[in-house]
Amino acid sequence: MIKFFRKIRHRLLVENKFSKYLIYAFGEIILVVIGILIALQINNWNEERKNSQLEKNYLLSISTDLENLTYNTQRIYVDQFDEKIENLLFAKKYIEEPFAISDTIDFINTITKGAASFSGFYLVDDEAYQELVSTGNLRLISNDSLRKDLSEFYTDMKVQAELSKRYNTEYGNYVNAIRPFDNDNPSYLTPYDINEFLEELTTKKFRQLVDHELTYGYRTRRMAKSVVKNGRKMKERVDEEIK
Repeated sequence: MIKFFRKIRHRLLVENKFSKYLIYAFGEIILVVIGILIALQINNWNEERKNSQLEKNYLLSISTDLENLTYNTQRIYVDQFDEKIENLLFAKKYIEEPFAISDTIDFINTITKGAASFSGFYLVDDEAYQELVSTGNLRLISNDSLRKDLSEFYTDMKVQAELSKRYNTEYGNYVNAIRPFDNDNPSYLTPYDINEFLEELTTKKFRQLVDHELTYGYRTRRMAKSVVKNGRKMKERVDEEIK
């Protein structure tokens, strides 16, 4: 093709058709420019296609993270805290209005379960979003509104998790200090353990610790329900964007 155009230019010069040569040369320049523009446009299309696929992959990963986040938060900090609070209320009821105990070991174990999860609220499953931020690829999220909402959602999650770590109670440590607990053998309690535990139930300190743990339980469960609700809404938005 290049040889073909070269022959045409040579023939025009030989025949002394300079004006036609200029027109031809100008046309050839236009063709070259058009070719460059087409190549650039094709390159842009390819780049956009790659970015679009990369964006979709990130959104799919974020959707999976959000599903895991809401599932684990519901399972650990809503469902288990429902049981935790129920057991604490059971202890509070006995402390305030003692009743006959039919099964002492089961009674103590029920109250002890109120000490579960007493060291803060932890959130995970944000790997895909953190990778977006750390690699500078957050710009790949083409929907400005979604990008903004994702940023606010994960920022809020981080703040809540950090705040919850500061809110620890002594109930779990106290309960574990007055009775040993073996997950493989939860019925293991010596007569001394039983007597000490029942005596502690009558103290003002134990009642205050129960109330403190209840406050923590209510607060954490409320936070967890908010995470589940907002996480599910965010997942719906991400899934809609993927479609």
